Amino acid sequence: RNLRNHLTLLTQSCFDCKNSNPCAPSLHTTDVYYYNHCNSTNMFVQCSEHGDCFELSCPAGEGAALVWNSANQTCDFPPGGQESQTSSCFGCGDSGNNPCNPLNTDNKFYYSHCDSSMYVQCSAHGDCWDRTCSNETQWDDALLACIP
Repeated sequence: RNLRNHLTLLTQSCFDCKNSNPCAPSLHTTDVYYYNHCNSTNMFVQCSEHGDCFELSCPAGEGAALVWNSANQTCDFPPGGQESQTSSCFGCGDSGNNPCNPLNTDNKFYYSHCDSSMYVQCSAHGDCWDRTCSNETQWDDALLACIP
């Protein structure tokens, strides 16, 4: 019976605490406490040792919303997004990652774009431009330049 319950959990890709509760005593697997949430990639389900179920949200990240990473069982930057909490990827569109208004960092006018062949340029007045590097170059945030 435990094997069948474990296989049910492995084949199901997402959960919630109401309709698809992985924490129910009949399904709970020892040492597995975190699961993908069905309604949002920014959420996850956490089980307690006693079978309690909690729907939790990932915290906001710097410049990008964090998403649940089931492989690492942690909130992380989305694929193609940030590499660490200290480096961000941005864009001027409606993505919510506009660093220019207000400036994400005082007196910083150039930022990494989410597309590595581009960068973001800001004006002191909050204007934002997505700029493209020349052919076969990529933005280097440490150098604030496009490099081969």
